[in-house]
Amino acid sequence: MGEMAEGRTPASGPATNQGPFPVQLPITNEEDFNEAEALLKTEAVRQKMIARLAMVGGTSSTCMIRRMLAAALTNGLACKFSWAGKAYKHSEAKLPFRDTCLQDCMFVASRQCDRKLTQQTFSDIVKNWLRYAPWRAGGLKKN
Repeated sequence: MGEMAEGRTPASGPATNQGPFPVQLPITNEEDFNEAEALLKTEAVRQKMIARLAMVGGTSSTCMIRRMLAAALTNGLACKFSWAGKAYKHSEAKLPFRDTCLQDCMFVASRQCDRKLTQQTFSDIVKNWLRYAPWRAGGLKKN
């Protein structure tokens, strides 16, 4: 049976040796996240990611965005991000999620399902999801 019939891409394709979807979800650490970001700079991989994220569905755009975030990032990794990369209260500086290719893919996927979704509404939902990642990851420790 040929590579395409078995669901594999040919060796010359953009997903060489990584199966039909080149990014393993959910992403669990910064190193894997950086590798995924590098792959998402390729248009073919970006389109696959948008299609993959759009498949998570949801009863509303808010639900869909939260489901995409949960499908793409573990709570442990999400704790290292904030929307703008600023620290909240007494925490250390975080990585800026708004500047990532993954965020862009999520917004495009969200807009495919809700044409009225604005960047502001999208960013507000992502900000809240990222803000509560430490609680989902096991809670904040009190000093």
